[in-house]
Amino acid sequence: MIYPTEWGQIAVAPILEKEALERGATDEELRSVAGITSSSRRIERLAWRALLRAIYPTAKVEYQPNGRPEIKNSSYRHISVSHCRDFVAVALSQKPCGVDLERADRNFCRVQSRYMTAQEASLCADEHWAAVVWCAKEALFKMAGREGVDFLRDMQIISAEPSVEDVRGRWHLVALLFGERVELRGVMHDDEHILVFTL
Repeated sequence: MIYPTEWGQIAVAPILEKEALERGATDEELRSVAGITSSSRRIERLAWRALLRAIYPTAKVEYQPNGRPEIKNSSYRHISVSHCRDFVAVALSQKPCGVDLERADRNFCRVQSRYMTAQEASLCADEHWAAVVWCAKEALFKMAGREGVDFLRDMQIISAEPSVEDVRGRWHLVALLFGERVELRGVMHDDEHILVFTL
């Protein structure tokens, strides 16, 4: 599924089995996972690379020394990726961006104090709010593109409203990232997955 934005697009797809991903991978994609010993990490990388190839076949990927991907040979300048156990998301944008995808049944409450303030918790009564805030802050972290970002000090969700469609499971968020205003959109991708991305 594709979610268009003013600056680019976000694609979301199920993660295929390892054998299918390896069979469909290009030689360059297989080389990019050659040094990864973790089976799950190999699957994650091959899955988002396969999704990128499906939506933008001419795009090339290079990796920074910290492992962060960069998109080349593309009309888009920025890329952000996310994956959970069974789905993967790729965001392509003209400006720095961030995307996060999580399963709605993940228990965010046990770590909530590490990433969400009491004020943020009070912004919305939705049953998935803790997951939405986690996804939003992960997306902001990816947008920031640097290490050492504090989820409580450096980023704050300052407002949350239902989307203009006023449909349950859709949110329009406003955040501060190092004091700069950033807007995000959150959606229930399906009954089991929450997707949040910067606008």
